[in-house]
Amino acid sequence: AQARAAVEAAIAELGYVPNRAARALAADRTDAVALVIPESETRLGAEPYFLDIVRGVSTELADTDMQLLLTLIRTPRERQRLGQHLAARRVDGVLLVSVHENDPLPSLLERLRVPTVLNGRRSEREWMSYVDADNVGGARSAAEHLLGLGRRTVATVSGPLDMYVAGCRLDGYTQAMNAAGLGGDTSLVAHGDFTEEGGRAAMRALLERHPGLD
Repeated sequence: AQARAAVEAAIAELGYVPNRAARALAADRTDAVALVIPESETRLGAEPYFLDIVRGVSTELADTDMQLLLTLIRTPRERQRLGQHLAARRVDGVLLVSVHENDPLPSLLERLRVPTVLNGRRSEREWMSYVDADNVGGARSAAEHLLGLGRRTVATVSGPLDMYVAGCRLDGYTQAMNAAGLGGDTSLVAHGDFTEEGGRAAMRALLERHPGLD
């Protein structure tokens, strides 16, 4: 206790601040987590979804010593640079958001043995750690709610089908429509790309085909 008090007094007198880089090097850690989003900065700023993800991760890390490294991957060159960064062990782990079916990033992360968690998954056979929602059940419940209100011409705007989440939501909608005896009309399905403008275009297409949507 006496030695501790002497050290703490010296710290206070000298204004000593530990060198994070040196401590991380000694512990073979970087105390940094990369949030990797394979989207453009335009979409990052325009879509509330991504801002909520950043806010959630930042909030969770706020009470730790971990730093957040936000990385956008828009080109093969940027993906290569990320690989070099990760191979040099400059982060302790990766959170990967908005993964498409054939995205090479998960395989790259697995090859480099970087601890990784996906936000969502690429298929029902996903082998990497992930956090996901019940997208089938959610879409089915949404359609059942409208059908329960007496609606019969119920359409859906799907996301890009190279994303597992979009296929799951379309499955949930289809299950509800089939159960109500209203399935089979593919003209009630329009495909978007999870952007606001894509949703507008899909909605216009639906209304052109079915002006009486209820």
